[in-house]
Amino acid sequence: MVEALDFVCPAVTPAKAEPADVTELHPGHVSVIMAMGDSITAAFASRGPVKDNMPLEFRKFSWSIGQGSAEAMTLPYLIHHFNSSLTGYASANTVPQTPTTGYLEYDNDFMDAALSRARVANLPRELNHLTFQSSRITDFNRRWKVLTILIGANDLGVSDACSTDPGVRQRLSEKFAADLDAALEMTAARFSRLFVNLVPLFSIASVRRVIENQTGILPCTVETEWLDYCECVAHGQAGSKNVTESQLRRLDMTTALFNKEISRLATKWNHVRPDFAVVAHEMWANQPIPNFDFLSKLDCFHPSSVGHRTMAVNLWNSMLQRSRQSAPLNPTEEPVCPNATSVFYNGPATWEKVAPVII
Repeated sequence: MVEALDFVCPAVTPAKAEPADVTELHPGHVSVIMAMGDSITAAFASRGPVKDNMPLEFRKFSWSIGQGSAEAMTLPYLIHHFNSSLTGYASANTVPQTPTTGYLEYDNDFMDAALSRARVANLPRELNHLTFQSSRITDFNRRWKVLTILIGANDLGVSDACSTDPGVRQRLSEKFAADLDAALEMTAARFSRLFVNLVPLFSIASVRRVIENQTGILPCTVETEWLDYCECVAHGQAGSKNVTESQLRRLDMTTALFNKEISRLATKWNHVRPDFAVVAHEMWANQPIPNFDFLSKLDCFHPSSVGHRTMAVNLWNSMLQRSRQSAPLNPTEEPVCPNATSVFYNGPATWEKVAPVII
């Protein structure tokens, strides 16, 4: 098991009281946190207990949007260390919320727009939720905001993702890219003063590999319903009764296609305005999950509390470091400490400096 990490960084004040543009954005400038995505960002089944034999969504401890704690570090927990006025994070656990049910706990969700079982085509609905919820935040348009997007796991859940026909897999990635492109266009039109974390997908196929390598009886109590939702991980394809390694490799290839599109679209939309950045974080792109500790003991599929803490720290470090290389998920990685002049990495400025910041 992984020991809890300490966050002992000094709570430095940004050297500049107000950034001139997004390239000068320090953690202390951020006062609104937001997220879009699926059950991973909703923290579905990340810990116990269950209610009526169904896991809850532990949104309070979601890696990118939960309030978090010293024992369960999240991105908002880390940013809050440098700006105590931070708002938008999810503050409680909720019942499962899906595209079918819609949003059921607005106060507890706050700016966590993720819906379990969401696909990239659901992002416009999630964006509308953020717009609606933004009315609760004073001076929302004038505040600097961070939005984290992790989407695509459910788009990879269809049998086309592990098809033996490369053309089928390519078309699936192109559809994913078109929907993500449209969502980013809407995001740019809707929000000002925004830094977008566009997060890649780790190897979904590796979940199956880790489960198969686990000895003994699995502890999962609600495995079947949610695991079955991912066809390529749960069921044999191409005439096979069993999930084969070649099938999982095809799923990995499709995941890589998705991640390539994520990087391409981040480049396309980054710095379309001086107050708007979209940064692809390569930190765990295509990487396998490290071990069974990363998985929920309730469904053997979603990230556990260890997984959420690992993802939060890995993202935080990627935001503050210039290295853009994919690397294995590291549960022992410690959060880096920014100084007064540290800024979030967002690539070279590409706009004309005479362009005004939109507020």
